Amino acid sequence: MRGLIRKVLWSALWTGLLAVHAEASEVRELSLSEAIEAAQRDTKSWAEYDAREAAAKAQVDAVEANWWPKITVDAAVLYWSDVSKIDVVDKEQLTSDLQKALTETSDPATQAMLQAFMPTIQGVGGVLMNALPESIMLKDDLNATFGAQVMMPLTPLFKVYQGTKLAQIGVENVEVERAGKSLEISDEVTEVYLKLVYAQLMQEVAQEAFETLQKHVEMAEKYETVGMISHSDVLSAKVEELKAQQSVVEARNGTRLASMKLAQVLSLGRGVELRASDMPRDTFVVTLDTLESYQDRAVAQRTEFRRLELGRQAAERKKTMAYLDYVPQLFLIGRYQYMYGIDALKPRSQAVVGLGMMWTLFDGLGHRAEARQASAEAQAYSAKAEEARDLIELDVAQKYLALSTAIERVKLTQQALELAEENLRTVTAQFANGESVNTDVLAAQARHAAARADNVKARIDILSAWAGLKLSMGESPTLERDAFL
Repeated sequence: MRGLIRKVLWSALWTGLLAVHAEASEVRELSLSEAIEAAQRDTKSWAEYDAREAAAKAQVDAVEANWWPKITVDAAVLYWSDVSKIDVVDKEQLTSDLQKALTETSDPATQAMLQAFMPTIQGVGGVLMNALPESIMLKDDLNATFGAQVMMPLTPLFKVYQGTKLAQIGVENVEVERAGKSLEISDEVTEVYLKLVYAQLMQEVAQEAFETLQKHVEMAEKYETVGMISHSDVLSAKVEELKAQQSVVEARNGTRLASMKLAQVLSLGRGVELRASDMPRDTFVVTLDTLESYQDRAVAQRTEFRRLELGRQAAERKKTMAYLDYVPQLFLIGRYQYMYGIDALKPRSQAVVGLGMMWTLFDGLGHRAEARQASAEAQAYSAKAEEARDLIELDVAQKYLALSTAIERVKLTQQALELAEENLRTVTAQFANGESVNTDVLAAQARHAAARADNVKARIDILSAWAGLKLSMGESPTLERDAFL
């Protein structure tokens, strides 16, 4: 008895300290939707996903840039230590050889004819000699070139198309992961919030049981003074009162702990004490559809299943891209070039348009190996998807049965609570009339408190099970407003 009283006194002291701390803290009430919105606004949760999404979108832009033709320019200015030329003819040597040939002709008739036409031959020969260059200049000591080229791929555009789709899968994958993170945050907040709701309700149950026992102790003390009950009955009632007070302290501390956990999830400071403003209804009706319909929705919406499907699609794209490397690579090419200081090439401005091809006939079967690797990855993703489908369907079935059990259980706990309330009223009235003993009242009060606790837990279990079923289907576990008062 002394140990129990000492324990209760320490609990009361701790309760006082908590009360002083509570006065110094900021008390804030939140609904479940407000708590989820506050958690979703936490920028720290999304900074990584924002960066990854930006990188994935930049990759899409980089791949899509290959749809456009490639335009390049080049220029060069060179100074050479000497000019480059080719000697064409030595005019003096040619004139000397021609005169020698004419003078050495022994035929008189030929000499006479040459003498007659000599002025004409000399005139024409002079013109021809003047027309012949002694050398041809190949390049000056200073020359410059400028060029511009346009290349448009043709068959490589098929690979660009596949690469674009592959890059877009990367963006979708980040979006799916972001959606999964959002569901994870909502689920965590919902779970912690419902624990706070449960703690607050259990504190109310403990407080009500304590106040009921206080009234009973007062009544027992009055009956003792008139000799209706013994002093031991009063002491038994006081012991139960102290136990109830201890339960109040424990429930209050449990509420504070749940509040601190919710504040931590919402990234709030230590000086904030949260209170749940949403309390579950006594009768929250959940209309269940067939288990198969929930399983089909889960397969279509679960983020992990969607990620596996995206992985399989990405592997198929890689396989197609590997085989496209064996297709002849056709491209259009156009080039303009201007040259200064290179006299051998005329004209200085030139342009060309043509069609080019490059075909890889043998590469050691490297691309074929890449295609086989991608095909194996696609098969692995398909196998994982089948396994994930089975696990998802089992998870939905577990959540479905848990909700069905909670729905049936809350009906039974409600009936048990009604019976316990009726029994407590009856026994209390009988005790007041001297028709029952003290232990009957204490037992009835204990049964009533237990029935209330069971009913509270059953009502919370319905909300938790319903949120879990929604999450198992890949939907937000946020509860409807009609689930709360």
